Amino acid sequence: MRIPQALTRFARRSDRPPTIVDRGRRLGDFDAKTVAYDTSIVKEQAARDHLFSLPGEGLRFLDVGARDGRLDYLLGIHKNLEIDEELYAANKARFDARFDYFGLDLEPAGADEKVLSGDICADDFLATHEQFRETFDVAYSNNVFEHLRRPWVAAGNILDLLKPGGSCITIAPFALRYHESPEDHFRYTHSGLVALFEEHQPVEVLLSGYDVTGRRNNWQGIGTANDIVPVDEFGAWRENWFAIAIVRKPA
Repeated sequence: MRIPQALTRFARRSDRPPTIVDRGRRLGDFDAKTVAYDTSIVKEQAARDHLFSLPGEGLRFLDVGARDGRLDYLLGIHKNLEIDEELYAANKARFDARFDYFGLDLEPAGADEKVLSGDICADDFLATHEQFRETFDVAYSNNVFEHLRRPWVAAGNILDLLKPGGSCITIAPFALRYHESPEDHFRYTHSGLVALFEEHQPVEVLLSGYDVTGRRNNWQGIGTANDIVPVDEFGAWRENWFAIAIVRKPA
């Protein structure tokens, strides 16, 4: 089991320009009030809102599946996977003033006291990282949990790393094409993400729902992660939902 060091980049178009045929209402006509769960969330903005609402400074932040440690998605996306460099720079300054960053990856690029190395899905992960038990104020992962072979174990380990009263932000796809990075195992409902953590102990659910801003994007893979999908008259992949859950460990 490997935590991806580089999340799959989504190509906007396939090699063959698709013919787009709309046979239903466009996303702009979608009425969120017709469903019993929240589909109005913009996932990165919701994550930032939570982070920057936390009181204090010197808060310990754990990036699960850290890759290069830049937090491009968290700090730079306005909506629908478009990186805004000015937004990133402003949010990075706010983040650095409030948070002490730690990264977690299976095979980190280099040795660093602020990098946790190892498999978050391992039963003995905490035994080899005992010094980090209950030390983090926030744990964050974005498009990582679908790649984990034993995500229920990862959820328990993350809870053990959080301080009492600490929070966990988890973003993972509910509907997205297959993409190996280096493996691809699961898709999640909003309640399924919460259930992974509730299996270990009660948690307070601060936010739960879906980001559907990219729902009708025509997303084709680029072939580097076994991520090519069939193309038809509608294009490539056109049902993109991301589940998000923000839960708090009991104090």
